[in-house]
Amino acid sequence: MSMRSGIAVAVGLAVAALLSAPGALRSDDLPYHVGTGDLLHITIYAGGDKQDEFDVEVGMDGTISCPLAGQVRLEGMAAPGIASKLRGILARDFYVDPDVLVSVKEYGGRIYVLGEVKNAGVYSLKVAPTALSACVLAGGFTNFAAPRHGKVTRLLDGKPKVIGIDLVKAGQGRGEDLALLAGDRIEVPRRRF
Repeated sequence: MSMRSGIAVAVGLAVAALLSAPGALRSDDLPYHVGTGDLLHITIYAGGDKQDEFDVEVGMDGTISCPLAGQVRLEGMAAPGIASKLRGILARDFYVDPDVLVSVKEYGGRIYVLGEVKNAGVYSLKVAPTALSACVLAGGFTNFAAPRHGKVTRLLDGKPKVIGIDLVKAGQGRGEDLALLAGDRIEVPRRRF
């Protein structure tokens, strides 16, 4: 085995170990958990017909007001869990075997853009739903930025998880532009000289 192929194998094994390590995250592994300010679109079917369809915003207390179901606490739940919870309430009291579809129509909440951007600060997730759009909203990168080494830190189960993102590839359409969650912190590090 040549020196070059040996190095390639070692790098490949190191990357595989990092990706399989506990706490290692890929953005597509992360379901979106709704939060305050999110606008949900809910459709209810029963008996083969659409019974109701409406948009509702998640309130400051983490609840929505749903026709027939009343106030329902759902902050921190993903769309499938919300649909299941509403289905249970509606099946118990109103419909036989209802089907409930839930999607996030607009994202609420705040995100934090830090580091080597021109205007670091707190921004609305509704205006900047991805890491790259948040950096653009923050005025773009400074001359000292290392956008290939961007990081998004988010709380999952009360613990911070760091997700690496190459903002250059995302901007070129050759890499994923991470969808943000309320409370995420995007950091663009300083280039090393």
